Amino acid sequence: MERKVGFGEAFKLFWKNYLNFKGRARRSEYWYMVLWHIIFLIPGGILYLIGLIALIAGTASHSEGAVMGSVLFLFISFIYFAIYGLVTLIPNWALFIRRFHDTGRSMVLPLSYLGVSIITYIILLIIGFQDLESTNIVNVIIIVLIYVFYIGFGIYFLVIACLDSERKTNKYGPSHKYANQYTKIDKTYKEQ
Repeated sequence: MERKVGFGEAFKLFWKNYLNFKGRARRSEYWYMVLWHIIFLIPGGILYLIGLIALIAGTASHSEGAVMGSVLFLFISFIYFAIYGLVTLIPNWALFIRRFHDTGRSMVLPLSYLGVSIITYIILLIIGFQDLESTNIVNVIIIVLIYVFYIGFGIYFLVIACLDSERKTNKYGPSHKYANQYTKIDKTYKEQ
C-alpha cells in the first residue's frame, strides 16, 4: 500500500493538476482539499457574519453609517467568495472527476450534473424574475423539484467521494492505494 496523500501534498497536487481530468485521485487527496477549501473560506465567512450582524444592528438603531459599513463588509465577502469560486472551479471539477475515476466510474455523470446545474440555475433565475413573490404554484413545484434534484445528486456524490479506491488497475490507471499489492500478485502469477 502506498502512503496516503498528506495535507500539504494534497494542496500541491490540487494546483499541479489544475486541468488534469485523467487519472485517479485518492480519498485523502480529495478530502484534504475539502479541508483546505474550508480554511480558505473562513475569512469570507467571518466578513459575511460581521456584515450581517452590523446590518441587523444598524437597521435596529436606524444608523445609516452602520448600515453602509455592513453593506461594505457584505460586498467584500461576496467578492471574496466569487473570486475564490472562479479560481477553484476548474481544478475542483478535475479533482472530483479523478475521484470518480478512482472508484471506477466515468466522468459522464459529473459533467452531466454540471450541465444540468447550469440549465436549472438559468431556469431558477427566470422564475425568480417572473414570479418575485412565488405565488404561481407551478413555479413553486419546479423550484422544489430542482432542489430535490440537487439534494439527491449531492448525497450520491458525497457517497462516491467517501468510497474506497478500486483495488485493481482500471481504465483510468493503476490504483495509487493498492498498486504495490496488485503488482506483486501479478508478478507472482506471471512467474508460475
